[in-house]
Amino acid sequence: MEKTAHTDLVRPGEQWFFYWKTSAALWESKIREIPLDEVIFLPLNWGFHSDSPESFDFSDSLPERDLLRLTQSLMQQKRKFCWLLPLTPAPFLPNGGVSVSGARTLSLNKEGIQLSCVDAEGTLNKIYSFFEPKVFQAFVKFTQSFGEFLSKHEIRSQVFGAEFFFTENSLNHSYLEDSSQAFDQGFSRYLKKTHSAPNSLSPQEELDLKTKFTQEVRELFSGMAEAALSPYWSGCQKIYCLGGSPRNTIERTLNNQKPQLEYFHDLFNHYSRGEWISSALLTSEEKKGILTQVLQDHFGKTEIEKQYHFKTSSLSLGEEWESYGNVQIIGSLNNSHWKKIGLLDYLDEEFRWMYQQHDEVIFTTDWIEENAHKIKFFSAEGMDRTHFSQMMKLFMMGQKILFDKSGLSPELERRLEIFYLENNLDRQSVNFQTQIVLTTLGDGKFITFEGDKLKTASQAKFVWKNIFKWLNLIQPEVHMDTDVFGLWKIRATNASDLNFLDVRRFSVYNPTSYKKNITVKTQKHFAFMRMNEPLRAKAQSNPQGVDIELLPGGRVSLDFGHYEER
Repeated sequence: MEKTAHTDLVRPGEQWFFYWKTSAALWESKIREIPLDEVIFLPLNWGFHSDSPESFDFSDSLPERDLLRLTQSLMQQKRKFCWLLPLTPAPFLPNGGVSVSGARTLSLNKEGIQLSCVDAEGTLNKIYSFFEPKVFQAFVKFTQSFGEFLSKHEIRSQVFGAEFFFTENSLNHSYLEDSSQAFDQGFSRYLKKTHSAPNSLSPQEELDLKTKFTQEVRELFSGMAEAALSPYWSGCQKIYCLGGSPRNTIERTLNNQKPQLEYFHDLFNHYSRGEWISSALLTSEEKKGILTQVLQDHFGKTEIEKQYHFKTSSLSLGEEWESYGNVQIIGSLNNSHWKKIGLLDYLDEEFRWMYQQHDEVIFTTDWIEENAHKIKFFSAEGMDRTHFSQMMKLFMMGQKILFDKSGLSPELERRLEIFYLENNLDRQSVNFQTQIVLTTLGDGKFITFEGDKLKTASQAKFVWKNIFKWLNLIQPEVHMDTDVFGLWKIRATNASDLNFLDVRRFSVYNPTSYKKNITVKTQKHFAFMRMNEPLRAKAQSNPQGVDIELLPGGRVSLDFGHYEER
């Protein structure tokens, strides 16, 4: 892949700063180019600081390793900054971040192919196995040395652990995953310690144990980092790297760039799963046009600060635009379950890109307040007492909860019945396609159903249509092709917004090479206000709403006032 002269190698996106990519003499001027109100993220290139397996340099030999000088420049300019410590191989680092002394065994995927990634310079970074014992030993020494460095110089900055992933064939994979000889040897030692008869395992049992072993190694790296950096530790972030899959690497190595349409599919799928992304591997040529715009619009400063908890959410809307969705699917990230019962197909048709999936509830005051307006789906699959209690507390707080009882354990079934009785709740039972029980408590709504009874697509669509009608979800109706992408934002009204309850902005993008038409029906609760920053786009209002025409590479944002129906 040819190197791109216009790519900013030091600031590759998402407010990251690659200090090792430029001369230390230029750090100060580079920092001045960054807006004053942005948090600066400093990914740690731990292999770059290695003098030997036992020694790490942060200020003594090479100027580009001088993190004391870097932090002093940041503090002199009164900049807010934090560190990102890779807990897995990092695709944007040589050797995946491993020092030369530890780069012994190349990481392999399940097909036995060496794992590597092309970075924004066009350099092929080979990924080395983190299951090599010397890698973990060097990592331990690095985290201890870095913690001592921060303490010695009284640098009070946050450190986040970063776990890096790629997506291929709609499946997420950690760069930690490995099938090399180093993994096999480590797994063999693990089996000898944990199983008396490892040769008697079935193929599925062995696969499950390999997954468990990988998870325990992941926890070993993150636990060691947290212990060594405890005064500064702020938790772990999972980061999904655009352009970082093996297939992408082949395409980008051959200079056959991935079409923007595919990047849009990846980006919006990550968004719908609540996954944070990095565009650090992409060149400016790959980010050109509306891909840059969507990254700025929806993965920019406000979203970054929320993701890393530098900005807390408020229950009341403010004047700044905030991301807006209306449905959350919590737990059971196994898409086949939600797809099987027709929920994902219905949401894609009626509320496309307005729902997100999450592993679990982040049961904090900020999270609860920020997401109070959203309808939440829970599944009994894999649910324990803690998650059950959290679900019921959200209902008692006045939230709208839908619970698929399929496979609910007898213990939780009893707890649910006790909950109904203790709170003297009336239940309205409806039997169409599946048994549905409706319960209200103040503003809260609680609906249970048995998803495994929905056998056909038509049955599922009928059920979801009636449930969402009862929930009275108020939102403009959007009709657009599957290769057109749009997201909503919301803000409070100001003096010029008449008597609206709030203002919602719909930003829509056409990454294809064809003209696309989109229709937004405003229903009885919305009024079209204005068109913003059209690029190869037209919008025409009519009594039913707005018709949009987007040429190839076009984008536009439309504002709608939300009012109460009289």
